[in-house]
Amino acid sequence: MNYKHIDLSHEMKDNMIVYPGDPEFILKDVAKDSDYSLFKISGSLHTGTHIDAPYHYIKNGKKVNELNLNTLTGKASVLKTKDDVFDRGIKIEDIEPYKNKELEEIKSMKNIESRDHLEKIIILRTGWYKHWGEEDYFLKNPYISKQLAKFLIENKICGIAIDSCSVDKTGENKIHKKLLKNNIWIVENLTKTDKLVKEKYDSYFIPLNISSEASYIRAFVKN
Repeated sequence: MNYKHIDLSHEMKDNMIVYPGDPEFILKDVAKDSDYSLFKISGSLHTGTHIDAPYHYIKNGKKVNELNLNTLTGKASVLKTKDDVFDRGIKIEDIEPYKNKELEEIKSMKNIESRDHLEKIIILRTGWYKHWGEEDYFLKNPYISKQLAKFLIENKICGIAIDSCSVDKTGENKIHKKLLKNNIWIVENLTKTDKLVKEKYDSYFIPLNISSEASYIRAFVKN
C-alpha cells in the first residue's frame, strides 16, 4: 500500500520507556467500570517523540506555545550518518554528503542551504531508533558534536530532529543549550527513519498548544 505520509512518531502507551531519571509514564483508563472511556496521563513531557523549546534551558526563552508554527512545518533536509556512528558525537564528516571531504570544502557546499525565505528543518537519520527499548538506547546514543552544532547554527536552521534519545550524550546538556540559545527547536526520539530515502520531504512536527518547555508531538512527512 502506498501511504501518503510517513509517521515518525513512537506510539504513546502505558509504562513506555523514559529518559533516565524522568518520572514513569502512565496512561490509564480511569473509567473502566463505566460505559465510556476516560484516560489519565502522567509523566514527563520528554517521553517518546517530543519537542524541546528554548525555555527548556534558556531563561526567558520561548515556550512551546510561543513557537512560530511556520517553523514547525516545511521542507526538511534528511542527513544520513554513517552506519557505525554511535556512543559518540556526530561530526560533519560522518554525514553521507560530506564523507571524506575536507572541512573547508564542506563549508562551501550547498547541500544545506542557508535559510532565505523558508525556514530550514534538518532530520538527522542515524538509525539508532532500532535500539528503542534496549538498555543501550540511552547509554550509547549517537549525539550532535560541538562541531556539527556550530555548523547547523551557522547555516541558520530553525529546527533539528533526530532518531536518538538526545542531541547530547546522555546526562549532558551543552548541545541543548547551544542550539536552544539560537532559537533552534529540538525533536528527539524519531522512529522509522529508514523509510526516509529521499533527500527532502515536506515535514510536520506538531506539538500541543501548551505553555511549557516541551511537548509530545506527532512527527510525520509527506511521502
